[in-house]
Amino acid sequence: MNADAQNVLLVGNDELTSVAARALRESAAIVTNLRDPTDRAIRTALSHKVDTVVVISREDHVSLRIALVVEGVRPGVPLVVTVFNRDVATKLESAVRNVRVVSIAEIVASTIAAPCLDETLLSLHRGEDGISAVRPGPDGPEIGPLQLRPPGLGARLRAQIGSVLRPHELSAKILVGGLIGFCAVLLLDMLMTMAVLHESFVEAIYSATRTLVTVGPNPHVDGGPDWFRVFTAAMMLTGLAFTAIFTAGVINRLINRRLVAICGRRCFARNDHVVVVGLGQVGLRLCLLLRELHQPVLAIESHPEAENVLRAKDHGIPVVIGPGGSRFVLKRVALERARALAAVTSDEIENIAIVVGAHDCCDGLRTVLCAGRGDIRNETRSLLKLGVVRDIYRIGGTLLAAVALGSDATEAFLHEHVVYLVTRDGQIEPFAPAGVPA
Repeated sequence: MNADAQNVLLVGNDELTSVAARALRESAAIVTNLRDPTDRAIRTALSHKVDTVVVISREDHVSLRIALVVEGVRPGVPLVVTVFNRDVATKLESAVRNVRVVSIAEIVASTIAAPCLDETLLSLHRGEDGISAVRPGPDGPEIGPLQLRPPGLGARLRAQIGSVLRPHELSAKILVGGLIGFCAVLLLDMLMTMAVLHESFVEAIYSATRTLVTVGPNPHVDGGPDWFRVFTAAMMLTGLAFTAIFTAGVINRLINRRLVAICGRRCFARNDHVVVVGLGQVGLRLCLLLRELHQPVLAIESHPEAENVLRAKDHGIPVVIGPGGSRFVLKRVALERARALAAVTSDEIENIAIVVGAHDCCDGLRTVLCAGRGDIRNETRSLLKLGVVRDIYRIGGTLLAAVALGSDATEAFLHEHVVYLVTRDGQIEPFAPAGVPA
């Protein structure tokens, strides 16, 4: 046994934990893996030699509790903890000494967003000067400027007008339909009043408005032709009907949860947008990153009560509720005019089904999917060309192992079966286990 080998206590029980443990052991570290441990089991493990503790969990409150237990038993021991919520991460950093908080969702979001923007990109790098692109180079991956053209004023205006004229949600369709009908009746009544009664423009508007709000028609109508009085009565009844429809739409919008807005930040994107299927931790981070880059984005989530649905709404991201693999849902999100689709649900089989359905709806669409387990990924690639596949477990697990071993890397990506680490100062280096040349 190597006397210089690091002793790592690994707390976790999922695929990410398995990858991290394998990478640590390949680097000659001595790994003790506790799966769903009690506080007593943690205290017992910490009574032995431990150089670093790594806590991996999908639930932030679990990570926080275990980190506090470790700090209480062994104050100051180096800690690496996975946390999704930024507020929880801040509280953990203020409460625990010598802790390194890692968000796997943020790490893998950069590697997924890159091919959504340009299929030649490997990842995105967040530096002091903003977000840069990671591309293949003659001597390996290299960081360069990210050349994106945000939508211009004309494109944004067309998107807003298209969202108003072709709303997505039923309540919005009712509201807009009632408003358009109301305005059409007003315009028609005004024009007929000007043509038949020879009223001025102002008088015609006033008369048509009185008719629509059922206050009563212009007194001159009483002396007009019989057919015009019938027409005016019909306009009053029609206006009343459209007023009821518009009112129903307003009430529906006020009472029910509105995930897609008629206009504004959460309007329904229909051109050159990225469709993100799955609003888990990775999906939400991906949407936020794309929004930060001023790229139109639209999310699909199958569970209406999912925690991140309301978070996405708060961040101004439009969300469509429905199964991401449904051909009907995919057609509703204007997939034929989308820039790319990213399938990032927690179920790899579902991600594959979503991408297959997307190609069935729109052949040639750029697609990115998360498929971390090697057997599924390799079998799928042998069957059909799915697009860009991101092994999020290998990327995230390898970064956690590197951080546990003392690396200051903040980002990671996979290129030609090698995981590369990106340090805080923008240096790229491959992760090389002990005995393997870099």
